[in-house]
Amino acid sequence: MHSKQNRGLSPVLQAVYFHLRAQPATSRMKATFIALLHDVDISDDLGVGDKINGQMRISNNPSVISKLISSAHRTIIGKMEVASLLNGQPVIYCEYEVPADQTPIESLTSKLYEVQSFLLTTWTIRDNSINCEMGFLLYDEDGLATASSNFIAHLYSDSQGKKQIIRITREELRVMRNLYRNAISMPEHPFPRPTSQLTSEHTRLTRAFYLVNAARGDSDLAMRVAHYCTAFETLFATSQTELAHQLSERVTCFLHSAPGERLETYRKVKQAYALRSKVVHGSTIRNNKLIEIIETSVFCDDVLRSIIFKLMTDSATRLIFEKRAEAFDEHMLKTIFSAGA
Repeated sequence: MHSKQNRGLSPVLQAVYFHLRAQPATSRMKATFIALLHDVDISDDLGVGDKINGQMRISNNPSVISKLISSAHRTIIGKMEVASLLNGQPVIYCEYEVPADQTPIESLTSKLYEVQSFLLTTWTIRDNSINCEMGFLLYDEDGLATASSNFIAHLYSDSQGKKQIIRITREELRVMRNLYRNAISMPEHPFPRPTSQLTSEHTRLTRAFYLVNAARGDSDLAMRVAHYCTAFETLFATSQTELAHQLSERVTCFLHSAPGERLETYRKVKQAYALRSKVVHGSTIRNNKLIEIIETSVFCDDVLRSIIFKLMTDSATRLIFEKRAEAFDEHMLKTIFSAGA
């Protein structure tokens, strides 16, 4: 029995790491992936687990989870890890065959990215700090029980920068699972990682979602607001002229028709962009403004969640955001000068 561990894989270093790959398995290997979720409580017993996608399930039933881990694998991963997996917190797992063109550690890391994308999807329903810190792949190699472990060093906090337990119902979980299956796709072989995911081949929505993911993993709320504002730019900007006004106006008119709501949102987006400008240009933040930064972070988080949820669930609106800059400009002008403006 032996263990293979790759801890602390930094997103910044992924492209370098994945060039140093071992040879993939020559035949398909049966394996069990299992990962504990933190800062989430589901009151209902999920039994064998509710499906997240074609392979993955989420369960909080200790008896079901216990059957996934053989005595030999328990010895490898350790008593403390096993106890954590069996304490009644939600666990994501799947039993599958490792693709022939992936090493076990690549397959494990691929599953961890799937979990991360699901956790980001939960944010589109409710602000949260749900995290997956460690994943395990349990398999046999040359007749020996073997386990690989890894984690993605990108931990979420909520819009106030806190890690707090969120309680969700099974019905809320169903909504999250359905949205994930209908709106999110994963590459079949995500290696090596691209140099940048902000290229023109990715849509506005995909790039904005990527920036939100970066924001939610930043514990510095001023930096988080800067990421949020870049997400606003990604979604709504078509030029650099009067950018703060352009973003504030477009975000406001996209979300609201009532003049009072529009004015309040306009001012808050502009305030967020002023903070972003200070941050990215190296200015300091006054201590007496820290409460305002928290409030701005919560505001930006709420607004982006509303926008992204609409784009993920409304195909007609999403198509508008996939238009070329000129056509998108025309649409926004009509929205701004509509009868409700």
